[in-house]
Amino acid sequence: TVRHGFTYQPTALAFDPVQKILAIGSRSGGVRLLGGPGVDCHCQHESGAAVLQLQFLINEGALVTACADDTLHLWNLRQRRPAILHSLKFNRERITFCHLPFQSKWLYVGTERGNTHIVNIESFILSGYVIMWNKAIELSTKTHPGPVVHLSDSPKDEGKLLIGFESGTIVMWDLRAKRADFRIYYDE
Repeated sequence: TVRHGFTYQPTALAFDPVQKILAIGSRSGGVRLLGGPGVDCHCQHESGAAVLQLQFLINEGALVTACADDTLHLWNLRQRRPAILHSLKFNRERITFCHLPFQSKWLYVGTERGNTHIVNIESFILSGYVIMWNKAIELSTKTHPGPVVHLSDSPKDEGKLLIGFESGTIVMWDLRAKRADFRIYYDE
């Protein structure tokens, strides 16, 4: 098959700034990898589920894909034909956002229920550590903050995680102390 032009129905993008590779996920479950001259590869998820998000393991020749069927896949890009090394299916919760800090072995996975799960990137197994939505928001707040729409690590302290909820609530979570450092509430 000859592929010409930009990926049809793109849904996600990721870039490895060291190896200078661009990954484009599509609604049909395809992933296209573009790099320097002669680097153009297409991979396909067997399920055909839309690719929601892509995360490179920077300069390690690996890529994590989060698909609409609530499955995470770890792709090995260090071979001629990229292949899936590991897959992890979420059964009770829908994946909404993923974040992999630079040179970290922990992948943070936000869900529709507002919880944040942590996956060990080396073994591709869920850790027992879960940041539950009701622990992240104040106990006096009874309303559900909605799905996790953003996760990012602190550039000054790798033990802190910023969690953004659909309702506008933002929480700075202390991973070591297992508590919220501060919370910000927005109406928008």
